[in-house]
Amino acid sequence: MTRHMNPKKFLAEYVYEVEKDFDVDGIPATWAASSISNKPAHRFWDDADEKVELHFFDGEDTEEVKIYATSHDGKLVAGSNSSSVGILDAETKEQCMQYKGLVFPCVKLLFSPAVNESGGYTLVIETSDRNERKSVVFFLELDRNGRMVHQPDTIDVNALLQRSLGPVVSQMNDSFELSSTSPLVESVRKGYSKALEDLRAGLESRHLTRVSGRPAGFGSSPFSMDGRLFLYVTQNESTQSGPRPPADLPKVIVYDVADKCQKYSLGGHEDAIMWTAFSPDGQHIATAAWDGTFRIFNVSTGDCKHVIGPTGGQCWSGAWSPDSKHIVLCGMANQESQHETFVAVYSAETAQQVNRFRNDQLKHWVRCVAWSPRGEIAIVHERNNVWIWEPFENRTISSFRVKVEDWIMESYAAVSQVQWVNEGEVLVARAGDGTIEIWNRVKNIKWRLQRPEGAGKERGIGIFRWVKEDQTLRTFSRDGFMRAYQLPQ
Repeated sequence: MTRHMNPKKFLAEYVYEVEKDFDVDGIPATWAASSISNKPAHRFWDDADEKVELHFFDGEDTEEVKIYATSHDGKLVAGSNSSSVGILDAETKEQCMQYKGLVFPCVKLLFSPAVNESGGYTLVIETSDRNERKSVVFFLELDRNGRMVHQPDTIDVNALLQRSLGPVVSQMNDSFELSSTSPLVESVRKGYSKALEDLRAGLESRHLTRVSGRPAGFGSSPFSMDGRLFLYVTQNESTQSGPRPPADLPKVIVYDVADKCQKYSLGGHEDAIMWTAFSPDGQHIATAAWDGTFRIFNVSTGDCKHVIGPTGGQCWSGAWSPDSKHIVLCGMANQESQHETFVAVYSAETAQQVNRFRNDQLKHWVRCVAWSPRGEIAIVHERNNVWIWEPFENRTISSFRVKVEDWIMESYAAVSQVQWVNEGEVLVARAGDGTIEIWNRVKNIKWRLQRPEGAGKERGIGIFRWVKEDQTLRTFSRDGFMRAYQLPQ
């Protein structure tokens, strides 16, 4: 009988193990010394130095927080249960504000990487109506204390509901002897309540800046480093089911957040756009699409500077080098009538290939890469491998592999996110079950924050943030808790 797997079933059955640990010159990483609080290097989630329940939505029953984001300076944390967005002060854990003006469910939160013109913060809220395949991005302007700069128009739904339904309920009782608890009256109450909630949401959001579209995925960097420009994609449905007129093909929109206007519409791709990113110096924009091409655009003019490809297969993701002179690109290539995965570094100036990563196990998607300030690239393979590659010496210096004996669990267990911290000395990697591996590349020591066995999806980690000042990793989980782990280097 064929077995089926889903995230909840996977988390209930999977037991995390490592098959191959990070190493330096063939020497496996060793456990770091105990932390300041005498905590071991290998611990489980609740063995944290600090555990705090986060209350984003006071005074109402809400679903668990599913989506998180932290501001560039770590001062604010935003959370959403799909229907509302709350802002907390990350240090005091006090609520700054709650925003309820979502017409569609929230699917992503993202802070600008820089302060806005008033010295505060800009929060991007991506909302989506999947039934209508419609996405809208809102820009929420916050002050230095995490409160909305412009207070929205709103109504008291409960008060208006009672005043409006009073005459209706009285008339139904007099004419038909229907009480206020009658199912017929209750259905009217629910329908009218929903209509008033929609009206309230529309009022609260009507003066917000918004655009129709969505930021791309797979590690995209939609903001320029100064926070002024923002990238989103439109008309981004796949064209594989049939051709479309050029005007209807996928586009990347460059939006000026400060002036609240579209700056450029970047065309040329003929299939769904998967990844977009500004170069760190803000001079170029790179894109990857299913049409088998990568494109590099000039930010100043909007002109396409280079087209890399077609590769003969779908293109998925990439990452800029810290100095903006090179770019690593990932996709599929058609080599001698066979498709193969490729990861390659190109010159941003000439679009010429510099080096290509080679490994016999590179047979599945690479949708996540991270370029270290030290010049090393972390390559995340869909089938449980992470490789550390020095592209200019074309040398693999380390690797890591999650142990998965049951093939049906492979795609769920694989590492899904990596991030270099401490100027590239430390790599943080999150596995599919939520376990976090931390590896100091220079000292070749490691830490592990492991998911407890059998924990359900509700304990999944939403995001993590490295705090350099006190060498602490903070995690924000879907059970509503922030946990902090001190990891002295």
